[in-house]
Amino acid sequence: MKRFDPTATAMESLSRKVEELPAIQARLVERHPQLQHADRVAHHQQIAAGPVELTIVASPPEDVRGIGLFDPAAVHKGIGRISNGLGCPHLETDPDFLGIMLAFRACGRRIDFLGINDPTAPTDTVEEFMALLAATAESAGVEIPFGAVGELDLGNLTAAQLTMFNTLEKRLGFKRATHVYAHVARQTSRTLLSSTAYQPYWTGVVRLGDALGKFALAPTEDLNRHRSIRPGERYLTEDWRRRNADRALSFRLYWIPYVNEGATPTKRLTDEWSEEHRVEVGNVVFPRTDPDTPRAKLFAILASEMGANPGNWVADRAPAPADSTVPSTEFAAARFLAYRASQNGRSALPESTYESVFDSGEITPELEAELARRYRANRASGHVGLDLGELE
Repeated sequence: MKRFDPTATAMESLSRKVEELPAIQARLVERHPQLQHADRVAHHQQIAAGPVELTIVASPPEDVRGIGLFDPAAVHKGIGRISNGLGCPHLETDPDFLGIMLAFRACGRRIDFLGINDPTAPTDTVEEFMALLAATAESAGVEIPFGAVGELDLGNLTAAQLTMFNTLEKRLGFKRATHVYAHVARQTSRTLLSSTAYQPYWTGVVRLGDALGKFALAPTEDLNRHRSIRPGERYLTEDWRRRNADRALSFRLYWIPYVNEGATPTKRLTDEWSEEHRVEVGNVVFPRTDPDTPRAKLFAILASEMGANPGNWVADRAPAPADSTVPSTEFAAARFLAYRASQNGRSALPESTYESVFDSGEITPELEAELARRYRANRASGHVGLDLGELE
């Protein structure tokens, strides 16, 4: 397959396609009463977070061996986060994606795995991706008379879904809007029936050397069941806290190489990839953690305040300078630009302030003070983010 290598003009064209990100952030604040300042356009609500450890297998496959993180038997410290998909606060019983972020460093560069709990992307094109973000902003905070009657808030949920579809239709037309809405509804049904956030996740398309592929994270235990009829507003968060306080939560990391457009499509992103040829390349562990300890709370704040980006990647054995990195596909390039705009708009924590965490696994006193300042400022303003109680 021909390597994606866009010109400066093509990247400028992509930048224009995602330039409304700040307006979407502002619309979320305008529409949702619990947002007091610009925040994530997607994956706002954090379910779990903490230190993670990635151990590479002793014999990685040849197409990934020695690239970025993938030295044989290498061990990497990192920061992990599980989240809902929407860019606004909502009940965990609402239909939504789950997302995972795993951040590491190697070769002097940041490397992020970003995935959702479905093997397909929400949309096929950049235009559809932006329309979906705009539609979620328009549906944020939608309420109708008596909509909150009942534990699952079904009246308001139905009104929000209708607003989302209407916005998609205005931007994409009925046919494309119906396709996007139906596909997203199918994707989010996974979470709608889930009892835990400890479940499989898939990344987007990335490049390693001359190969394209995806990564899949599969729990080492099958603990996901149909949720109860009345699971509670924060049942996913509470389940993860309970499980992780009891034991470490581990995922097997698989590499799924590109074969051809029929089996592993890079243009029809809403189609699943064949995984018969996947190969295990590592193991990711969220160590056993008491969520009420000061250290656990600081890691939770760090994961919430830091940024992440699919462009944080090392694709070659001799990596190019950071500012010349180009993602694997046009869609990945658009996500790179969109994530960057979102982080600039919400003043994400500068990477230089937490870079040492990837080496030591610990939070410095200076970083602790900044994390505490940000957390307390959000609480004082009424901005809905983490609810960790008082910090010591």
